[in-house]
Amino acid sequence: MIRTLVMLQLAAATASAPGQIDSICRAKCEVLAVRAGEVRLINQWLSPATNIDLGKYAGGSQSLVPRAEAPVLDVRSRGGWRVVASVYFDHGQDDVLTHVRFFAPGGELRATSDALMLIEQAKIGNLFGGPEEIFAITSNEEHSYNTQTEVWLLPASGDPKLLLAISGDFGRFSSQVPGGVAGMTVARQTYDGEHAETKGTVEEFYVWDSKSKLLTLQRR
Repeated sequence: MIRTLVMLQLAAATASAPGQIDSICRAKCEVLAVRAGEVRLINQWLSPATNIDLGKYAGGSQSLVPRAEAPVLDVRSRGGWRVVASVYFDHGQDDVLTHVRFFAPGGELRATSDALMLIEQAKIGNLFGGPEEIFAITSNEEHSYNTQTEVWLLPASGDPKLLLAISGDFGRFSSQVPGGVAGMTVARQTYDGEHAETKGTVEEFYVWDSKSKLLTLQRR
């Protein structure tokens, strides 16, 4: 009788949910689903069950990612670069993460990066005012002080280049105008992951060097 009850519970837990993309089930399920144009994470382990909005479903780029991933970002640059971000279950870690894929102007996949489950913000374009195209993304998890930012150079030819990877949010971009400096602000998180007294943010400015194609922390 007990064995039958357990088998029925497992069968109910693993049944496909409406709009389901993927799931992790052990008695209860975490489900990644697309519902009403939104990508949702449904966690039945929590009481009450949670239903987290992971972003708008970018269905036009579904063919560019595996079926078990749900695209939530699809942006293009004037130069022809296309960046697609899709959320997925990491079954080994029982976690939700994001893949970021970079497609060259000819459509070829040139690079893949990892981000956290929630995309807070993303920008693409000539962010420093020059001819160079830049892609910046900030992602987060459910818990605070787990924010990460990556900034990429999208070259006219060749592979994308990671310019900056840092814990925190990217802020304002500035162009190189007379009397000004090209670069970007970052609200860097100071939390060391262990000691509560280290929680906080520090605003920093990173200077863009168009000759070396580097971002460097501005020293005060």
